[in-house]
Amino acid sequence: MLPNIIPSPEEAKIRFLTVFFGANDASLPNAPNKQHIPLEEYKANLEKIITHPQIVAHNPRIILIAPPPVNEHLWWPRDQESGYASVTRTAATTKVYADAVVEIGAKLDLPVVNLWKAFMAKTNFQIDAWKVGDLLPGSLESTQNDALVELMYDGLHFHPAGYEIMYNELTKLIAERWPDQEAEKLPMVLPAWNDAAAWEAQSASH
Repeated sequence: MLPNIIPSPEEAKIRFLTVFFGANDASLPNAPNKQHIPLEEYKANLEKIITHPQIVAHNPRIILIAPPPVNEHLWWPRDQESGYASVTRTAATTKVYADAVVEIGAKLDLPVVNLWKAFMAKTNFQIDAWKVGDLLPGSLESTQNDALVELMYDGLHFHPAGYEIMYNELTKLIAERWPDQEAEKLPMVLPAWNDAAAWEAQSASH
């Protein structure tokens, strides 16, 4: 599929590539939505994307993005509306897939925007004190978490506040890893919106 999506370097040069998969892959194995991808296959798929010749040819700055948490309290009603007998995604399983992205990033020396951790930071969740088997914010067994409600409107897809976190985490990583690529330091393709003289010159040249 990638050769049909990614242009050749002669057609367009890719400076940045974000790889953001996992929220759907982390669906439960027997979920009727049929979106589940086994963990090891998911990890292998990430590596295949990153190392694909079509990608390597561009030598892009690659950023992995770990999936955010799931709020089962909001997602379960959607599953019920679809006629499903049980929830198709869980907070615990999604954490495993988010951790896998961090693992792949460390293995391949690639930076990771850990959205799971960034979203959880808004819930006052004490990640350092958590251990396997403990309840996570967003699980049906735990109480509803107001922060997750503010970040995701259906337990999976983002409210503006969620997108703001993603934007801030991404731009922060770019500033730290590639400071010369900060937006303020790049040349503008078009004049600033309020530079009337520049726009007049732009129009006159065409």
